Amino acid sequence: MNKTIVVDENIIAGESCFAQFGRVRTVAGRQLSREQLLDADALIVRSVTKVNAELLAGTPVRFVGSTTIGTDHIDAAWLQQAGIRWTNAPGCNAQSVVDYCLSAYASIDGLWERLLAGARVGIIGYGNVGSCLHRRLQALGIQCLAYDPFLDERQCPIRADLDAVLACEVLSLHAPLTTAGPHPTRHLLSFEQLAALPPQALLLNAGRGEVLDTVVLKRLAEQRPDIELVLDVWEGEPNIDLELMANCRIATPHIAGYSADGKITGLQMVAEAYADFIGQPLVGFALPPQLELAPQLQLAQSAALAGSVEETARLIRELIWQCYDVREDDRRLRTAIAQGGEKGLSVGEVFDAQRKHYPLRRELARCQLQP
Repeated sequence: MNKTIVVDENIIAGESCFAQFGRVRTVAGRQLSREQLLDADALIVRSVTKVNAELLAGTPVRFVGSTTIGTDHIDAAWLQQAGIRWTNAPGCNAQSVVDYCLSAYASIDGLWERLLAGARVGIIGYGNVGSCLHRRLQALGIQCLAYDPFLDERQCPIRADLDAVLACEVLSLHAPLTTAGPHPTRHLLSFEQLAALPPQALLLNAGRGEVLDTVVLKRLAEQRPDIELVLDVWEGEPNIDLELMANCRIATPHIAGYSADGKITGLQMVAEAYADFIGQPLVGFALPPQLELAPQLQLAQSAALAGSVEETARLIRELIWQCYDVREDDRRLRTAIAQGGEKGLSVGEVFDAQRKHYPLRRELARCQLQP
């Protein structure tokens, strides 16, 4: 119990979870400095913390855990060279990101009707999130195509070339950020490719902001205003482009995966890896009281009569929004940025505050239908 574990202050239940292993000190993840780690044995972070030699060289840290799915904030090669064990939490928030997508679809007038009537969803990146999105949509009879050059047909049964995916009425991006290798994803799609999307298409990015070029997106909004933009991730976070935000149907501060359930899953995965690393069993830890009970959803009395595409789409929207309405996140961000400007706060400060003080959100998969 003499170990010191430094934990990002915004990780739900992080302190109660890691207290079983030693002394826990919480820190602001984006402002974390090397000096704060000079007595630390382990570091538990989110994606806002760049974990590299500049942060860790000369510190006693021998374990790094990121409670997020992404790894582009971690210099894995340097950590391996330095003999520092690291882990992340792949797939922990897949359900949450898919909930975000479904709620975003519900925010576009008539889109669920179009999907149920035969419109297709194109998915770029068929990892934990992309494959989960496919399964959820497939259960509703909605056709999907996916582009992921690293997977074969067995790993990705809806595999298609990029042109076929770009021909879909909805384009949903869930790719990691890579800048090297045979298929780098930074600025993956050109203006010409995006401008050729079908009329009234929806373009949604809930992967990494740098996968799409801000200049290209602003040009697209100008020349193809019929294309609906939904952005949860942005180039240059937290200092997002306000001109681009103004052209988005839905704009949110990188919170697609921010369900409390997903965060607890990620924390559990990292804690299990740390327990294995130090050879100590993991025991239970205290959860926020709001997570003890499953959210309850209610169907309208007319639900049993649903049969038409329009009625089914209405019921889908109703159930999604009872659990999670992405329009509220959009309104909160726009209002906070407007008010922040009046108070002299920067866009980056507002963006980070929206993430830090994000309201508790549950996942659809955790909900129960009331009889």
